[in-house]
Amino acid sequence: MSHKQISLSAGEWQIMERLWEKQPMTLMELVRALAPETGWSKSTIVTMVTRLEAKGAVTYAEGGRARLYSPTITREAAALRETESLLKRVYRGSVGLMMSTMARRQELTEEDLQELRDILAKAEEGRGQ
Repeated sequence: MSHKQISLSAGEWQIMERLWEKQPMTLMELVRALAPETGWSKSTIVTMVTRLEAKGAVTYAEGGRARLYSPTITREAAALRETESLLKRVYRGSVGLMMSTMARRQELTEEDLQELRDILAKAEEGRGQ
């Protein structure tokens, strides 16, 4: 898997989500999976897959009659890159600022709060080692 920092557009995320769910996929499988929910034409999906190839996020192997596309990055690596980018752009790199903004808007459920407590507890345990 590549360690290259790859930034994905919202549309590219949709293609990548399909590839992370089931890989490899042919172009026509991607079209069948995406067109009904997005309304994208085959040519739009081809353009986006080509862009993903150029970015190094997708690779292909020659299959019988069609190329078989697979992701070259994990979902976790892509999500980490996007999260870091969001923190830098919007919250000046501050996790605390992001969380306080969400908490002030009362968008955190009790489940969210418990998940955050668990994450913080694990982070504190990790520091003690």
